[in-house]
Amino acid sequence: MLSVQQLIEFGTEGFIVVRGLVPEALLAAADREIDELLDVEPFPEDVRCKHFYFKSPSTVVAADATLRDSAAMDLAEQLVAPHRLVHAYGHIQVALNIPPFDHRPDGPHLDGYHDPYRPHPFTMLVGIFLSDETTFDAGNLWVWPHSHVDHAALFARKGTNALMPTWGHSTLLDPPVQLHEPIGVRAGRGDVLFAHYLLGHNSGGNLTERTRRILYYRLSCADHESHWTRALTDPLYEYAPVATAVRGGVE
Repeated sequence: MLSVQQLIEFGTEGFIVVRGLVPEALLAAADREIDELLDVEPFPEDVRCKHFYFKSPSTVVAADATLRDSAAMDLAEQLVAPHRLVHAYGHIQVALNIPPFDHRPDGPHLDGYHDPYRPHPFTMLVGIFLSDETTFDAGNLWVWPHSHVDHAALFARKGTNALMPTWGHSTLLDPPVQLHEPIGVRAGRGDVLFAHYLLGHNSGGNLTERTRRILYYRLSCADHESHWTRALTDPLYEYAPVATAVRGGVE
């Protein structure tokens, strides 16, 4: 079970990392599946940067099991209870960060800006770490704490299409949205990131000697499409347990 403090941290910062949540047997199976994927679809030899694969859960069954057969999905649904969660885009992302990649992101983005007419938000980004990112410049995901609240305020003021001109990048607006300083998420193998959809994020560099691997799952409440505009302007609308904890109503 998530603690009250974890619920509050998610509500105020926009993300939490739960340590050691996924057992090694599931991680090892996912690694073997990724190895097979790379044998069939290798990345170019000269690639030294982030590199992604987007696969249907039915074709990467070990990756899907890493979410569903661990406690990760249960904890994700604790954040949004009584809602149930489903894959938002019908895919799982295999995210590699191939060294040496000397990179500092200029700002964050929000996902879902692939349609020229409207954004396609979801509820939660879950990341399962397959490699060690406990040091800086290890391929870390960068996040902008509290930006889920800042982005919701932007959408409340300027409408839910406010980031369409910048493809989801709030710091490219004129004037840019003022956000807190970013941090590189530090996590180890088997740790799990739970992040609010509205949390700004980006990929950092990798100056280690090994390729970083993360599995990302974009999850939506099953009825998200019926109220997505409300979810963009009220950051805890789909997160009733989190809202209750932030208000101090949970013992």
